[in-house]
Amino acid sequence: MKQWIYLLILVLVGACSDKYQSILDAAPKQELSFSKDSVQIRERDYTNILYSGNGQLTLYCKDVIHQLNLVRDDTSTSVHLLYRGEDIVPGKSLPVADSLQLFISADRPGMYHLRFYLTDRLGRVISQQLPVRVLANQPATPDFFYRMEAQAQLQSWPYQFNASLSHKPDGIITRYHYSINGQAIDSRDPVIRWVFRAKGEHIVGLSVTDDLAQPSATVYKKIIIP
Repeated sequence: MKQWIYLLILVLVGACSDKYQSILDAAPKQELSFSKDSVQIRERDYTNILYSGNGQLTLYCKDVIHQLNLVRDDTSTSVHLLYRGEDIVPGKSLPVADSLQLFISADRPGMYHLRFYLTDRLGRVISQQLPVRVLANQPATPDFFYRMEAQAQLQSWPYQFNASLSHKPDGIITRYHYSINGQAIDSRDPVIRWVFRAKGEHIVGLSVTDDLAQPSATVYKKIIIP
């Protein structure tokens, strides 16, 4: 009698297994993809200062109704993944949707990988990995030109200095630091005016600071008032 029971159990298990395999075979294929093959960003650019698309990423999920869970699963704690202003840390789930608009930033330079796991309602799991290259912030390049303005009074020579030639390709310049004959002048505007009170040789220097508070080198120019 026991042998018949065991045989019946085996038959039922085999039938269930075949049915489950048939369900798996008939189920839609899972798909998880990105809008980019890789991402390249500047370190500490948490606000997307240039409004570029570098840190922006779209994650696509097909056949959403059959998916159960989408999880960020990597160890890149220096890389921040924002979804609607929320930081999606490693191990945290994302909503399952046809597409998700994400923003990526990072604390320090290096090569990282973001990894995502997608689980469907049948227990199937797929994963996708995205390389993220984080570049070190580069100091700005200072430069300026000048011109003499109309002389309003004797023994005074007014000049305008313009630092708009300064260059910062991966961010923005926030401060301009002039030095005129050793006297420091800080400005948020690239243009300043100065009146010299004596003829002869005058030394003007310029350095700049970027949005990450990194200072540049200093460039000097000589002005001679004959």
